[in-house]
Amino acid sequence: MKPATQDGRSARWEEHRRTRHRELLRSVRHVIDEHGADISMDQISAYTGTSKTVLYRYFGDRAGLQRAMGEWAMAVIRRSLAAAQAPVGDSRAALGAMISAFTELAGSAPHVYRFCDAAVDTQSTGAARGFFADVTGLLCDRMGLVRDFEVLWAYGAVGFVRACTEQWLRTPTDRNDFNDRLTAWLWASSQALSEENRR
Repeated sequence: MKPATQDGRSARWEEHRRTRHRELLRSVRHVIDEHGADISMDQISAYTGTSKTVLYRYFGDRAGLQRAMGEWAMAVIRRSLAAAQAPVGDSRAALGAMISAFTELAGSAPHVYRFCDAAVDTQSTGAARGFFADVTGLLCDRMGLVRDFEVLWAYGAVGFVRACTEQWLRTPTDRNDFNDRLTAWLWASSQALSEENRR
């Protein structure tokens, strides 16, 4: 059994690492937001005033840093989606609220969004899959989708919003108009689900 003093030191060291990890991610986010998603580790090190040794100690390499940033972005989007309000029973309003929550993060910090989104593209399991499953689950809950083909539609809807958002970021227009357009398109396609339910 470890002495209490040793356990205390371990706990303090772990808390220090978590705090330092959060601070580094915050610094990196600001640098990426200012200088773009294609920034190198050398540039990140220079702009944040942090040695590459420290960055590698906490994140392993650039891919590890991207994964950590992606996990942060996923947590932000999950919280935004969970907080997106829509009248109970109004499926179209729920769909619109979900789209708005997603595009708000992308539109407010596009460089950070692209840096994080690249990490999602490289992950077929783990955080990326969990993220899309979480978002799809929220969409299903809000729209009352329970049958297998309805859940399949929800996964496709989330992928559609992500792909359209990436294209929209290239030449952004009014975000509310963009959200309304995506909502209208997806709502029209969702009416096929109602036809399936009547069979």
